[in-house]
Amino acid sequence: MVAVITGDIIESRHTSIEIWLPKLKAILNQYGTSPKDWEIFRGDSFQMITTAEQALYVSIIIKAELKKIDNINVRMGIGIGKIDFKTNKVTESNGSAFVHSGSSFDGLKKQTLAIQTPWEEWNKTFLVMIDLATLTIDKWSDKTAEVMAMKLQNPLMNQKEIAEILNKKGQGNISEALKRGGYDELNQLLNYYQETIKKLC
Repeated sequence: MVAVITGDIIESRHTSIEIWLPKLKAILNQYGTSPKDWEIFRGDSFQMITTAEQALYVSIIIKAELKKIDNINVRMGIGIGKIDFKTNKVTESNGSAFVHSGSSFDGLKKQTLAIQTPWEEWNKTFLVMIDLATLTIDKWSDKTAEVMAMKLQNPLMNQKEIAEILNKKGQGNISEALKRGGYDELNQLLNYYQETIKKLC
């Protein structure tokens, strides 16, 4: 089982492409190479392949990194399944992972993140969890997103170290940002997701 993430930048025309496109490419490059593992198409849409266990984490990192840019957000559909036909371009590959990703993305309305897997009962439960999580994530300010992105990608880093790297005045500011961002709760969600997906796969 693998994961396919399909996404696009919300209201991308309101912010210069020169601001968000290099950031998006930099994030995607952390998890693979283009065009085999990820591609950007139609200007502000993208698709990538990752592991089933990493899919939710990668999606949240993409959100955190892009929300560091004021007025930018991203919506994504995660699909878990198989790849039956793989080429050197991710957008030309096919399989149930792509079908599930496209279906979850197309079903987005007010939501900005969804998942579809072969396990229908689990889908229903986990979609509620994702909806609750994104109520907080989509309200992150650029400052909160900056701290959340750093901590999520460096979980062993303490607040003092984060404050020094981000040139914040003190670890109290970091602590407040992590609370506002719901770091502890989000970490629990990610752990639950990874443990469950490992069992299901």
